[in-house]
Amino acid sequence: MAGTPNTNPNRLTALCYATPALAAAIPTIPAYILLPSLYGDTLGLGLTLTGILFFVIRLIDMFTDPLVGYLSDHTQTRKPWVIAGAVLAGIGIWFLFNPPSAPSGFYLFGWASLLFIGWTMFQVPYLAWGAELSGDYDQRGNISALREGTGLVGILLAGAVPVVAGINAPLAQTSLLGNVTLVVGALGVLILALFVPDMLRNKKGVQDGGLKSALAAGTRQGDQKAEKSLSKVGQLRAGIAGLWKNRLFVRLLCAWMINGLANGLPAVCFPLFIRYGLGLNSADQNILILLYFALAVIAMPVWVMLGGRFGRPVIWCWAMIAAIVAFVFVPFLGQGDFIGFAVICAVTGAALGADLALPPAIQADVDDWDQYRFGKSRTGLLFALWNMTNKLALALAAGFAFPVLGAVGLTTIGVTEQSGASTANEWAVGVLVVIYAVVPVVLKIMAVAMMWRFPLGRRHQLALRRRLDRRMS
Repeated sequence: MAGTPNTNPNRLTALCYATPALAAAIPTIPAYILLPSLYGDTLGLGLTLTGILFFVIRLIDMFTDPLVGYLSDHTQTRKPWVIAGAVLAGIGIWFLFNPPSAPSGFYLFGWASLLFIGWTMFQVPYLAWGAELSGDYDQRGNISALREGTGLVGILLAGAVPVVAGINAPLAQTSLLGNVTLVVGALGVLILALFVPDMLRNKKGVQDGGLKSALAAGTRQGDQKAEKSLSKVGQLRAGIAGLWKNRLFVRLLCAWMINGLANGLPAVCFPLFIRYGLGLNSADQNILILLYFALAVIAMPVWVMLGGRFGRPVIWCWAMIAAIVAFVFVPFLGQGDFIGFAVICAVTGAALGADLALPPAIQADVDDWDQYRFGKSRTGLLFALWNMTNKLALALAAGFAFPVLGAVGLTTIGVTEQSGASTANEWAVGVLVVIYAVVPVVLKIMAVAMMWRFPLGRRHQLALRRRLDRRMS
C-alpha cells in the first residue's frame, strides 16, 4: 500500500540500509570484549574500578534508550537521529580507543559515556527504521538477517585485521580498529542518508489522518482524550507502562535480557579467561575471536532459513541449547588447551548467529501484534526498551564479573617467562570458570524455558499482518 511503512524495499535499498551496520560492528570487539580488560588490567585501572565504571556508564546509557525511542517516534523521523548519534559516537571512539598511557577513571567515564549515548542515538532509530521498511514476514526476516549479517562481517573484519597485520598488543589493536571504524562509518552513514527512504517521515501525513484513526479503532474515546491531555513526559511514561500489558513483548524481552546476560559474561571475561584460565597468549586470542565470529557469519543464513521454515522462536531455542552444550565442557579444559576451546568457540559462535538474527525479527513481529492489539504505533519505543534491556544485561555482566574477579585477586599474579602467558591461583581461576561458563548455562536454560512454545510463529504473523493491513486500508 502506498503511504504505509510496508512498501517492500528492493535489494539495493535493503543493502544500503544494512551498510552502516558494518561500521557499527567493527568496534564491537574492542568495546565489549577488549576495552574492559584493557583499562582494568593492561592500563592499570583495576578490575573492580573498571567494572563499577562500566556498570554506571551502562545504567546511564540505558535510560536514554526509551527517551530516544520516544523522541524519534514523536518527531516522526529516524534519519537525523541516526546521523547525530553517529557523529557523537565517532568522537567518543577516537578518545576512548586512543587513551593516554595512564588514563584516569574520569577519562574512561567521560568518553565511554559519550560513545554509548551516541551509540544509542544511532542504534535505536536505526533498528526501528529497519522494522518499518517492510511488513512482509519473510522480507522482514531477510532485512534483519542482512543487517545483522553485515554487522557480523564488520566484527569478522575487526577480528581478522589484527591477525593479518600481526598486531597482538591490546592497545594497538583498539587504536587501529577505532580509526578503521571512523573511516568506514562516515561512508556507511552517508550511503544510508542518501539512498534509504525514511519510512516514518514519508508516512507522516497518512498517520496524521486516516492511518492514525484506523489504528485507534476499537479504543475508547475517553482514553484518547486522556492521552492528549498528558504532558510529553506523561505520554512517555504512559507509553512505557502500556507496553507491559503486551505479554508477548514482556516474555520476549525477559528472554532477550537473560540470554544477553548469558552472552555478556563470557564476552567481558574472554580476554581474562584466555590469559589466566587457559594460559594462552594474545595471538591465540586473536585467532579464537576470528573463529568465533567467522562461524557466526557462516551459520546465520542457516538459522534464518530454518527460522523461516519452522518458526523463529523454536529455532532460537535450539541455538541456545547448542551453546549450553558447548559451555558445559568449559570446566574440563586444561592449561594450554587451544584445540578444545577452539571447538567450543566454533559452536558458541555458530549459536551467536541465531542470537543476533532471530530475536530482532521476532521483536518486529511482536511490534505488529502491539499495533493490532493496542491500536498504537510504538515501534521506536519497543526497540528502545529492547536495546535498553540488552545494555542492562551488559552492565550487569561487567558490574558483577569484574568486581568479583578483582576481589579474588585474579590479576595479582605473575607472567611466565617463556610463553608470556599469565598464571593465577586455582581459586581465582575456579571463580573465573564459574562466571565464564557455569552461570551462562543456567541463564540460557532460563531463556529457553521462556521462549519454548512462543505463540507468534510464521502462520500467526502472516494472519496478523493481513488483519493489520485491512485495518489500515
